[in-house]
Amino acid sequence: MERDEILGGLEDAGLTSYQADAYLTLLDMGVSPAVDVARNCSVPVPRIYDVLTELEQMGYVETLDRETLHARAREPAEFVRDLHDKSERLSSVAEEIEDRWEASPLGDNKMNVTKRVDTVVDHAEGLIREADSTVDLAVTDEQLVAYESALTEAFEADVVVRASVAPSGEVGIADHPVSDVVSEIRERPLPGPFCALVDRTEACLAPTTRMPDPYGVVINDDIIPFILRWYFQTCLWANWETVSRSREGPPVYVCLEEFIRDVYPLWWDDAIVSVTVSGRDPDSGRDREVSGVLTDIRYSATSARTGQRPTLTDLSGRATVVLWTPDGRCTVGGWGALDEDLEVKRVTVDGIEWLA
Repeated sequence: MERDEILGGLEDAGLTSYQADAYLTLLDMGVSPAVDVARNCSVPVPRIYDVLTELEQMGYVETLDRETLHARAREPAEFVRDLHDKSERLSSVAEEIEDRWEASPLGDNKMNVTKRVDTVVDHAEGLIREADSTVDLAVTDEQLVAYESALTEAFEADVVVRASVAPSGEVGIADHPVSDVVSEIRERPLPGPFCALVDRTEACLAPTTRMPDPYGVVINDDIIPFILRWYFQTCLWANWETVSRSREGPPVYVCLEEFIRDVYPLWWDDAIVSVTVSGRDPDSGRDREVSGVLTDIRYSATSARTGQRPTLTDLSGRATVVLWTPDGRCTVGGWGALDEDLEVKRVTVDGIEWLA
């Protein structure tokens, strides 16, 4: 270690610059006259006697009465032990400060990034408790169980919760009480990122724990959650089997594309499908609800229209359903709809009838 680094460490331990320089010089020289110590360090000769006396009172050196004043460094065991204690204490304080900084509440920015995955997972729990309409989760079974209290609050507030769960082999989700407060659970054998999408404007994402440098992102925005929603729908939801449903009564959809895929073959075969749509008026931004009969389904991949249900790829462009309501014709679009009369938040199937 360079001399300047040692001097800096001694000063950090509480010595003045003169005291540190004199002490280190004595360590190098052994028993020496005070004048020689001064000549080999930065301490002026008139000050060396006071500096050595100070060091002696602190327990670092001892002085010897000879023809001239001599000094030598004392056995450093106690001093070294004190340095180790201070080093460990400072290291612990540094780690605690870092942990507290990482765990501190996230700000009101559009996007917050943290190195602690737990911060993102904990933040998502609060968002679930405050949800108004929908929650989409990609979690492990252990994380889902840990959210039971928050999910119960969401269930009691009539929030639709869809959970894509990667099992750890420790929790049987289908038989666990948490399944009673989750609208639908699908099990996927592949592990993946933690993801929570709440009410279309809040998103929490944390990569898989296999990442060498874990991090998490919390987003309060309209655009990025829309992109993550397609990732959730296509990769984490549509391809996996349902293992649990908690809601009784008519089917409820929070994804227009999923509704179209399920109802398209029925509509093609001339079934009368009655629905209630809760959504947002794209012009005014106000929420409203309409009920009516499905009269048409339109989507960009028109060349693919047959009696078979369309794929998510077919519906990845523009997808619209047309209803006939007591007030006339109403067009309903998916998340981000601009040209339709209503941007869907929830579709409830009230009934299906077949023409005689």
